[in-house]
Amino acid sequence: MYYNPYPYFVHPYHYSAPPIANHLAVRSFPQHLAMPTNNPFPPVDTHKLKSSVTRIKAIMQQAQLLTDKIESSQQFAHDLMNAAQLSNKAEVEKLISSTGITMKFETNYTPDSFRIRLIDNGCCGVILNLNW
Repeated sequence: MYYNPYPYFVHPYHYSAPPIANHLAVRSFPQHLAMPTNNPFPPVDTHKLKSSVTRIKAIMQQAQLLTDKIESSQQFAHDLMNAAQLSNKAEVEKLISSTGITMKFETNYTPDSFRIRLIDNGCCGVILNLNW
């Protein structure tokens, strides 16, 4: 009996024929594979992006005030964590404002984490997630 190590037969006409020597075959892409010629997005303008970056730097300086205060003062960190765990929103906001933060912020806290969002008039913002 004959053993065939290649059980699948490749039909000789399955693949396209190689191009003729000294002849460049020019093939066009089918229309459904061609890249679109019109750009659906508006033209690139980096002015607003650069403005956001400038504002983000100011927001990050404000966030640095808070993180420096938490890092340097054991009493402040204790008071902030205690007020957040007791859901004392007024005390949490008073403590955060006492660090020197002058911009608008929102706070959310759970028994095991603290989240503060520093906002700059809808332009951009920074969210700090602190766990304990």
